[in-house]
Amino acid sequence: MSGPDFCFVSGIGGSVFMDELLDVVADAVRRAGGRARTASGRFPEPGPDTVYLIVPHEYFVVTPPHEQPGSELLARTIGFCVEHPGTLSFERTAQYLPKLALGVDINLDSTAELRRQGNRVEHFQLGWTPLWDRWGGDPDSERSVDVTYLGTEERRRSKLLAGYWRDLDALRTRIMVPPHEMMGPRRVDFLPGDGKFAHLADSRMLINLHRGRSVALEWVRVLESLCNGCVVLTEPSADVEPMVPGEHLVVARGESLGAVAAALAGQPERERELRMAGYEFVREKLDLLGSAKMLMELGTELIGGVTDPGGAPETSRLAAAPRRPAESLSVDTPSWDPRFAPGPGGPSGDFDAAACVMAVDRITYARRGADQRWIEPSVAVFPEAERAPVDVLLVRRPGEPDPAGLVHDLLGGTVLPRQILIGEDGALPSSSPFPTLVHEFPLGRGYARNRLLERSRSPWLLVVDAGLRASPYLLERLLEADAPVAHCLVADPVEGLVGALPAEERRLRRLPYLGCGYLVHRSVVDAVGEWTENPLFDGLEDHVFWRQVVACGHDSALVQQILLSRLRPDPAPRPVDLDAGRVWAELDRV
Repeated sequence: MSGPDFCFVSGIGGSVFMDELLDVVADAVRRAGGRARTASGRFPEPGPDTVYLIVPHEYFVVTPPHEQPGSELLARTIGFCVEHPGTLSFERTAQYLPKLALGVDINLDSTAELRRQGNRVEHFQLGWTPLWDRWGGDPDSERSVDVTYLGTEERRRSKLLAGYWRDLDALRTRIMVPPHEMMGPRRVDFLPGDGKFAHLADSRMLINLHRGRSVALEWVRVLESLCNGCVVLTEPSADVEPMVPGEHLVVARGESLGAVAAALAGQPERERELRMAGYEFVREKLDLLGSAKMLMELGTELIGGVTDPGGAPETSRLAAAPRRPAESLSVDTPSWDPRFAPGPGGPSGDFDAAACVMAVDRITYARRGADQRWIEPSVAVFPEAERAPVDVLLVRRPGEPDPAGLVHDLLGGTVLPRQILIGEDGALPSSSPFPTLVHEFPLGRGYARNRLLERSRSPWLLVVDAGLRASPYLLERLLEADAPVAHCLVADPVEGLVGALPAEERRLRRLPYLGCGYLVHRSVVDAVGEWTENPLFDGLEDHVFWRQVVACGHDSALVQQILLSRLRPDPAPRPVDLDAGRVWAELDRV
């Protein structure tokens, strides 16, 4: 066997995506007749023909200095570069690449920029690989997901996605926006390896959005999709060539991609044309094996000739190694509460302990003698309609809009609730045709919900607040989740998406990122002790609920469709606004 013996080395604790990409390159080298093996962490001892390949922006960050290779081994190391200019990861690539013998880059723009900086870099063209293809080119294969999105959370992307919520209403979507953290095992919002490729083979369309100010195409995500017959809808990109917009993929303004997806969903023949043309393009026009042969030539140059050491090639796969999620939490995860956004160590800032005490006392005093009354409906709404065994608990507090719009949405849904119970907690009552609990003064959202709960007779509860608007498919999709607690993505006018992550104890310890808009079985509410009425937790009732759900071990499901949209009320100062440190410390005792 001749040629270099490639050793693809991954940093321990790095991204599984980088492992998957190195596996693709190693497989291509083997299919081109070369040798490639994989390793993690410290460089294995070299043979006379060993050439190493690493992803520099990641390897040098996650590998401890004492385990990093010396200059002698770096002189036979090729950097595999994947990041676009204008990103922190690219700057790291540019910092570390001069230490290596040379680099190869999957992007044309970053290849040109690294060359401009004086580095030796060759363009490495990705293409079709059997490691990605779970479809096989069958034009008649069934696909259960209409539209999918795969990309870590980021405000620009999130706001664009939130703007699609009405466009994608009637489609089956799966929007996955995992936190910008080192990901490990599979989770509901993160699909590594085979799970990701199977999902793409089961999806009709993928929406692709740029991160931040980048205008470069996300080539890996696009090629993974096209290899599985998933039609790509992307916003304009500076480097889409040699693909042809309208033939191999669809290019449209980022703000309109939701409407484009809805329109294409109603044109199956056009969708089929794009699917087959994209697949044929990556199979026939992109020369991955040619790039692998180029890499082998570069390796041969580094070792100074052709050798023949013999021995069988190592065929292990980096992406198959077990991973653990990093302990650090993403700083991009938005708080459900627009006022409460603590840093990594919890809440910080100036607090007014005396004002906090007064706010608690005001609520406590109001509960002692405030007027509470029920306003009963004079007529039944849709008395003959078939209804699901769900009661809606809807609370409005001062400063929140009239709930009439949300009630109208629920009555126009594909599944009707059994009854809607409204709590006007210190707000002027609206003219509602449903049982309405009126509090003269604000007594607390948890307090109001628990009073509404006393009137409920259904096994399921939909918990919502005024200021939300709902998709007609809200109840249908939440019930289909078949979980004791189910919630969905919520469109927010500032953050974009909120409540878009699953319930996790480690994240709930730091941030109230989940709020209302969930369907819960009555047995779970009984088990966690209903909603907190502690005045100190005014505004955090749902956060306390989610912490108790997780602490008690109840399963919950995240429905990855945007089924709710909300306004952003500006509530009166609450204890959490006045002394967040005290409130957060008390939460840990709940």
